[in-house]
Amino acid sequence: MENLEQLLNGVDTLKNMDLRILEKTPNILRVAMPLQGNKNHLGGVYAGAIFSLVEFPFGMLCVSKFGMHEIVPVVGEVTIRFLAPANSELVVELMVSDEEWNEIERETKLHGKYKVVKELVVRDAHGKVNTIAKATYFTIDVRNKA
Repeated sequence: MENLEQLLNGVDTLKNMDLRILEKTPNILRVAMPLQGNKNHLGGVYAGAIFSLVEFPFGMLCVSKFGMHEIVPVVGEVTIRFLAPANSELVVELMVSDEEWNEIERETKLHGKYKVVKELVVRDAHGKVNTIAKATYFTIDVRNKA
């Protein structure tokens, strides 16, 4: 299993967002993003920062689970709904069950590619839903690829 802090620091944009890992297991990733350093022109959280917050969790959890030598994730599409201005720290949580991981591994190795769709919810410091995103990823079998 790859070290998640090293993975986050390996992506310049994520490193510069000052993200804080609140919970990390093989099945759950919960990450906080501070307002400070991620502000827009009105003093709230920049929409691009929120987009980055919802885009990366599956990829990072997937790389943490499988490494980069057999199965690698790529993002295919993200649709995002900003429900309210964000004026505080934001938290995103992603859950992938053992059954989902088993299916991802099996289907990716069987077909060389597998589509994974996850819904992510971003909450503010008061627990209020701020953003909802639907992200489509593909896992790619990179074994024996030249």
